[in-house]
Amino acid sequence: MDHNPIAIRVFDAAAERYRELFMDTSLYHTSFDGFLDLLPTSGSSVLELACGPGNITRYLLDRRPDLDILGTDLAPRMLELARVTCPEAQFQLLDARKIGSLQRSFHGILCGFCLPYLTAKETETLFRDAGAILHPQGVFYVSTMEDDPAKSGFKKPSDGKGEATYTTYYQVEFLTTALTEAGFAVRAVQRVSYPGRDGSPTTDVLITAQRVA
Repeated sequence: MDHNPIAIRVFDAAAERYRELFMDTSLYHTSFDGFLDLLPTSGSSVLELACGPGNITRYLLDRRPDLDILGTDLAPRMLELARVTCPEAQFQLLDARKIGSLQRSFHGILCGFCLPYLTAKETETLFRDAGAILHPQGVFYVSTMEDDPAKSGFKKPSDGKGEATYTTYYQVEFLTTALTEAGFAVRAVQRVSYPGRDGSPTTDVLITAQRVA
């Protein structure tokens, strides 16, 4: 069953609330900086998947105003907010599972917390598709929640409000293996831990990889 339509509906309805909760991306700045450091020093093109309200896009452009960024999402309201937040970037409606339809190449692809809304099989396909549209030595950044995949299922939003969406959990070994098999060399693996909504620890895994050829 494709759970994606539910996620689109939820994030479209909660776009403003999401922006309020997650506009501060400081927990992840070190990993974003690592991604930026591997890009060419000027004229780099970046594809951002599941860009949301432009929170990550804003940080990237503040650090590197020269970047040519195409931000994509499936929630129309998220894209509206992103265009206001980052008027110097381009945005379009796009399913992360169909990035090959862009018919262009990029120096970098950033995929921030899109994987929880894909199946493990779709994630493996995304990694291969990313490799196909990256320039040689292109950089690929992914972040997701790390936990036992057996815990995957319908979860309420982090603030406890709104409709539940299907959330897929990953272990880092699965992700690094899938990246290697897709033709990437893993350059950095970082973890960020913090208390979840119910007080239990939540761990995010942040991976930067580079196309081998």
